[in-house]
Amino acid sequence: MKNMNIFKTLKPLTSALLTTVMCSLPLLGVTSVQASAASDTNAPLKVTLSPSDPTWQLAINNKLLGPTEVLIEPTERGFARQVQPLLQAGNYSEVAALFKGRDINQDSTALNLLRAQVLLSTKDFNNAELAYLACLKASPDLVKAHQGLSLLYMQQAKYDKAQTHLVHSIELGQADAQSYAQLAYIHVQHSQPWSAVAAYRQALMLAPETSQYQQGLLFALIESGDLSQANALLKELLNKSPDKAELWLQRAQIALQLDHKKQALAAIEVALKLNPKDTSNQLLAAQLHLSEGSTERAVSLLKQGLKHATKQQQVEVINTTVQTLGWLVSQQKWDLAKNLIGSAKRLTKQLPRDEQAQFSVYSAQIAMQQGNTKRALKSLNNALKINPNLGDALLSLASIYRSKSQLTQAKLMYVRAQALPDYQLSAWLGLSQIAIDSKDYPSALKHLRKALQANPQRQDLITNIRALENIVRQEG
Repeated sequence: MKNMNIFKTLKPLTSALLTTVMCSLPLLGVTSVQASAASDTNAPLKVTLSPSDPTWQLAINNKLLGPTEVLIEPTERGFARQVQPLLQAGNYSEVAALFKGRDINQDSTALNLLRAQVLLSTKDFNNAELAYLACLKASPDLVKAHQGLSLLYMQQAKYDKAQTHLVHSIELGQADAQSYAQLAYIHVQHSQPWSAVAAYRQALMLAPETSQYQQGLLFALIESGDLSQANALLKELLNKSPDKAELWLQRAQIALQLDHKKQALAAIEVALKLNPKDTSNQLLAAQLHLSEGSTERAVSLLKQGLKHATKQQQVEVINTTVQTLGWLVSQQKWDLAKNLIGSAKRLTKQLPRDEQAQFSVYSAQIAMQQGNTKRALKSLNNALKINPNLGDALLSLASIYRSKSQLTQAKLMYVRAQALPDYQLSAWLGLSQIAIDSKDYPSALKHLRKALQANPQRQDLITNIRALENIVRQEG
């Protein structure tokens, strides 16, 4: 009769515990995986658009004999005639070679200015700088030298120096559209979007149809947070150029900042139609589709990204894929996970070793779902060779061993997992279930009490603890 009472008490307890444990074990530490996936897919996405580097046109002016220009010396005219045809043909490297035979300290300011322009065009920045500085030493307010130095420093990303000379050239009267646009670009690099907006607007007053300046202003408006003005300008630009993918991406960025995800997704999809093999856009669209629940479309885009990614993009693509796999597994979307993992497998060697191990865990989880225990065991053991403290793998192995009634091996996996804070709850529940299976009720009770103490919000454990306490008392 006593045994019958125990059985009646134990049956609902075992069933409850089994339900609790199995909810966490088949997904292998699903709490941590799901938290990670949620943070990746539910967080506001931002389309990262770096300001495109302006390709400023460098005009090599070899007609230096104007009434407002400094003049070359009579002794330099022979050299000027020698380089004239080379300059006209664009053979700047040959002109630079000829300048090497001349002493910079002996040449006139006019010839040194030409030297500086030629050397800048051949990207000999150090010697070009010396030539420009020689010009300014002789003529401190020479506008072309200040302009040239600003270009030189911009190409070297020395924006503070570039700004100094650019402002000086504007103060000296060279207040053209390109100068203001260059100044705006420098403000963008200094993370000063409002100043950039003012400078771009000044440039557009002088050259209103220049698309480069319009797009620069759009970027600055977005960065400054003036989304209403950005939207107005963007609408105008899209009316003129509806086939520019970058404009649709900027529309997506504005929509995301306004938390209009569906509008952002529609804009990104248009960008993808315009450039279907753009891997960056595919990744952005995939993440946004995940956050909006369009899982199949997200997986399809990731598979395209895996197919089209360049070597430089492969790491980003596979990282996003692994994060997505974690989310798919946590949601038990097994068919989609299997589909994606097959496409990603060839690129997993690009991952850091810890992420390779996590990828093996996901492979094992899918194999477990398909009932392929042999393949699951192989993948999990490979994962633990890379990272012996991978909690997901330890809990997975424990689940497999428990299902095969290999309780000693299962217990060993749970003991290892309980040393990992993120996996303690699942480990304690697993150890408790093994203790119940072995009729070691005091040990089961001990593990459940640990679980409740560490996780007081799990009030569902109290019923199981009380039932176990009754069993232990009855067995005396």
